[in-house]
Formats: sequence, structure tokens, C-alpha cells
Amino acid sequence: MSVNLVEQDIFTEKEPDTLNPDERKGKLEDENSLGRDVRFYPPLYMQRYSYTANILEKHNVEWVVDFGCSECGIVRFYREVPTLRKVQLVDIDRETLEFHKNCIKPHASDYIFKRKNPLSIEIYEGSAVNLDQRVTGCDAVSMVEFIEHLVPDILVKVEDAVFGRLHPFLVIVTTPNFEFNTLFPGKLRFRHFDHKFEWTRKEFQKWCQDVCDKYRYSVEFSGIGDPPEESQQLGYCSQAAIFTSSSQSKPTVDSDGNCYCLVAQSIFPHRDKELLLSPEEILKLEVTFTINLLKQSYPDKYSDQEQDEEQMEISIKQLMLFSKISKLVNADRLSHHIIHMDYPWDEDVTYRIWGKGQVHWTLK
Repeated sequence: MSVNLVEQDIFTEKEPDTLNPDERKGKLEDENSLGRDVRFYPPLYMQRYSYTANILEKHNVEWVVDFGCSECGIVRFYREVPTLRKVQLVDIDRETLEFHKNCIKPHASDYIFKRKNPLSIEIYEGSAVNLDQRVTGCDAVSMVEFIEHLVPDILVKVEDAVFGRLHPFLVIVTTPNFEFNTLFPGKLRFRHFDHKFEWTRKEFQKWCQDVCDKYRYSVEFSGIGDPPEESQQLGYCSQAAIFTSSSQSKPTVDSDGNCYCLVAQSIFPHRDKELLLSPEEILKLEVTFTINLLKQSYPDKYSDQEQDEEQMEISIKQLMLFSKISKLVNADRLSHHIIHMDYPWDEDVTYRIWGKGQVHWTLK
């Protein structure tokens, strides 16, 4: 990940508790650029979501509850986790959930390239202090940049609800690393007006160890957002903890009934049975779909030209930008595949390869 720190007026000279509501709306974190010479690419929030999704896939999680989902942006990454069958997003802000609820709908491509496993995504208005019976029995809980928004007495209640009563096998927690804030311009302060605290690594690790001792978990520490070379001693921008339960069986959960309000739900299409295709056949389908998709993305001007023919070019490099292709082959293997496979092109398209893996179209 490249690192450059640049903040857009987040650390102003005005104290967070003196901001009026209109000012506070504009003081949200711009996580792609948070300070002097440090810039995160991909944006830090995407790195956190990707990190969390990878942990879920590594542990073969089938059912996850995300508390404090806010704008539901994490669903973009969770929907790509092949093991997941149920995702539940929970937040107390109904207005924000309503505004972003359409992001959980399947895309057109989800009906073409269907998942192997079924997937249900649900959005709930509710508090992590309470446990709706519909979230009981989950495999994992994620709380991404969530706990720092809680006042101490509410945090204690959330700890008990998640680690004690719900007690999933896996819990993933990320929170700002206060030590990293010294890289930001202006005087040292919290990153967001609504943060009730921001912990150093020592403070966060003590809280995590206390949770482990009380609720029978073990914990591993990591982080997201590498510091600049000269500031390695500060640690990651966001610190992360992965808790795994020491219990051998799932507890009987004392829920609070149906205390959440369902805001939206989506059911994703999936394959009724496993496709019995060879790797070459799968690659052929992916390449055909991708090239036709790129073909359609060209302007309509080509169809209105008076000339007998116009030319469009696509490189192997462009095709490799599509993850479903790059996960199957490298660039050399893709070039070899295209040269030696017959593709069912439309009659108005002639096609050939030349140079270093260049695909050449001629539209007639």
C-alpha cells in the first residue's frame, strides 16, 4: 500500500465539542488523506473492509453480524466472500440505513455469474446493546471503527452483549491508533467529532486482554494503514484485534426477542448445482463476457461512421484488470489462451492477435 498523509480540514483549530450540528456534518474523516505527507491507496476504509473480509474467508465464516455498519459500505466486500451465506448489518441510524439500503441489492452480473452458495443480506435498525433473536447463532461479529463512538458505560454493555451473551466463534474489532495522530497537522486530537476515545496500542491491547480473560477468548493483534518509513514506531493507522473463542460449543443465547427493525433484505442468486466446467472453459466464458462488455463500452460513434471500418483495440493488460480473469491466469497464460481458443464472435466483428498480446477488433 502506498502511504502519503493529507487531511482536508479535519483537524481544525476548533475543538470538536464546540462544533455546531451543521459544522459537524462536514467534519467527517477523509480517510484517503489524513495528514501532512501521508496518503493511503486504496483508501483506508477500503483497506479495513478488505482486511475484515479476508479474515472471514480465512476462517470459513458462513454467518456474520456487522455492528455499527453506518453506510453499509462493508457489504461491497462481504458479498465477495464465497463462504458467507448470511450477512446482517446493524446500526441505530435509521435515516442513514434508509438512504444506503439499495447497496445490498444484487448487481446484474450476480445473475450471470451466480454464487456457489446462497447469500442473504439483511439491514437492521437496532443497538448492539440488545440482541435480537435473529442474530443469535452467528459465526462471527465485526465491529469496524465502531467502539470508539461508544461512551464507557455503553461500551461495557456492548462487550457483554457481543462477547458474553452472543459469544460467536470469531470477533473482529478495528479502532484508531491514537499514537498515529501525531502525524496529523495541528494539535494532537481525536480524528472525528463523535469519537468518545481513541486508544494507544497499549490501551487497546489491555482492553482486549481484559475481554479475553472475562469471556474466554484468545486474541491476535494486527493493523491497517502502514505508517511512513520514518515513523514505523507509531504502528498502523488503525489497530485490529481478531478474537477467537476458547469455548468448544456455542452457548445458549438469551435474546431480547425481535428488538430490531428490518430495513431491507436481499437474496442473491446462486447455482443449484456445481458447474462441471474445466478451467479452460471457465476462462473462456470469463474472457468472452469481459471483451463483449468492453466492446459495448466504446462510444456509439463507431456505428455511425461513413468509413467502411473503424478499429478498436484491447490489450491483455486491460483484461487482466478484471479480477475474475486475473484470479484464473497470469498475462502470458491469458495471451496463449486467446490465441489458441475459438471465440463465438458476432458476424460483424473480425478479430486477431498481434504484437505483445494485443487484441485487435475491426468493426464492419
